[in-house]
Amino acid sequence: MEAAVNIRSSELDLSDTRQFSLVDYRHGHSYVVIRGFPPMDDKATGGGTHRVLDLFFTGIDRIACGRDLDNLRLRRASDVERIVIMERIGRIKTGAEIYFLESGSVESYVIAQRVYWAEFDLPYGAVSPLAAEERDYREAHPPIGGIVRYAD
Repeated sequence: MEAAVNIRSSELDLSDTRQFSLVDYRHGHSYVVIRGFPPMDDKATGGGTHRVLDLFFTGIDRIACGRDLDNLRLRRASDVERIVIMERIGRIKTGAEIYFLESGSVESYVIAQRVYWAEFDLPYGAVSPLAAEERDYREAHPPIGGIVRYAD
């Protein structure tokens, strides 16, 4: 993965109006990709590329969300919210964070070590360059405006 711009934990509050879907999950490599798609119409589902926003979570411990998400608001759980979630699910690994995914909901979340995000111009169904192992593929699909990494 290319160098990422870090943001502080107090700044983690990403909102986006695209339609988001869980598009990739790897247990062995321990990652999840949630992609934001522009509104679909007959033209959008055809060939060509579309501006998407990929959220790439690494060091996955737990995923609790539907396949499709509305009203994305990526934010880190407060200390109180973390305690409430831990009372429901048990211990959370050291270094793991709870990342809420939907505005107004504490039911959609990912527990992971890190989260990265970037916009790409990709065909629908394309592998996220953030998850791709092939360097040539990543270089052929550079991020628009760089990659952002949440850093605590």
